[in-house]
Amino acid sequence: MDARVQDAGIRGEIDIAGVNKVFGQGAAAFHALTDIDLTIATGEFFTLLGPSGCGKTTLLRVIAGFEQPTSGSLRINGAEVAGLGPNRRPVNTVFQSYALFPHMTVAQNIGFGLKMLGKSKREVEATTADMLRLVQMEALAERRPAEISGGQQQRVALARALAPRPRVLLLDEPLSALDLKLRKEMQGELKRLQAETGITFVFVTHDQEEALTMSDRVAVMSAGRILQMGAPTEIYNAPVNRFVADFIGETNFLVLPVASVNGATATLTLPGGKPATARLPDGMRPATGADVTAVIRPEQAAITGPEEAELTATVDGAVFFGTDTHLQLTLTDGQPFVLRRQNRPDQPPPATGEKLGLSLAPGALRVLED
Repeated sequence: MDARVQDAGIRGEIDIAGVNKVFGQGAAAFHALTDIDLTIATGEFFTLLGPSGCGKTTLLRVIAGFEQPTSGSLRINGAEVAGLGPNRRPVNTVFQSYALFPHMTVAQNIGFGLKMLGKSKREVEATTADMLRLVQMEALAERRPAEISGGQQQRVALARALAPRPRVLLLDEPLSALDLKLRKEMQGELKRLQAETGITFVFVTHDQEEALTMSDRVAVMSAGRILQMGAPTEIYNAPVNRFVADFIGETNFLVLPVASVNGATATLTLPGGKPATARLPDGMRPATGADVTAVIRPEQAAITGPEEAELTATVDGAVFFGTDTHLQLTLTDGQPFVLRRQNRPDQPPPATGEKLGLSLAPGALRVLED
């Protein structure tokens, strides 16, 4: 496995080694997971991120016990659980659909799992009260699911899953049904709950913003494999390949010739002829004169005067996003470029057809492997 997606020195709440999941047999076999190696630390907020069909939900279901791995090892708190059903694992799952019992009150929904575990009435009542306080739902304890909002139903589902105090809470795109404003509120709520309980959270999403804002670490998946794993800042600022760079936020890809190589950096020739230093992937040493793909984020360039400009671009259009505007540009060699600029009342966007000088943030340019 690529060293960049291995974990070093992390005490595992979840340890996954060589896990494969194959559906079907022979020519019809579908490899949903391939050679997954992964360690998730105790008390970590860990996110599996990727597009539909990448394997993230299958991996979550394998951890939960709803699917069994075709091969490989899966340990939770040091104990091998591969082959065990969900009821024999110290985990709980929150799904996209909240699956609340419509005939039960909020409090009864939260306490239901505890009753099924045979807890005493006193313990059920005490834990339910604790969970209601945790999710700030005390005033709505006697309401039924149809009498509360979608965001409140989500909190009840979380409280019900947290009530038995599992070692691991698995969350399968639990915010996808909420509107944008409520989804952002619940992102903060989830992070607060995880910090207060200290429970290991494993979160599945296709939403890059959710992954970047909530996670301690993120694993980016594609076609059943983990392509890169690390802190959100690392995933965003140092993607290992084009897929990760393209999937995590908006990105400019520039095909540029190599002027020279010096250790871990290369000097590239920008459109217009000016040089720029770019970081190289580990072990990559491109030949002088070869074309490479370099990446730079839209916010890592700025409009500047002609003397400081490293690039010259023509404005094709502008997209207003409230807090900022994305300028759609074309460089002198015809390559497209997007520039993100924060909006100010005294600074209208440049007009279509206007020529701009651009400067690049030091160290922002990075060469990709593919």
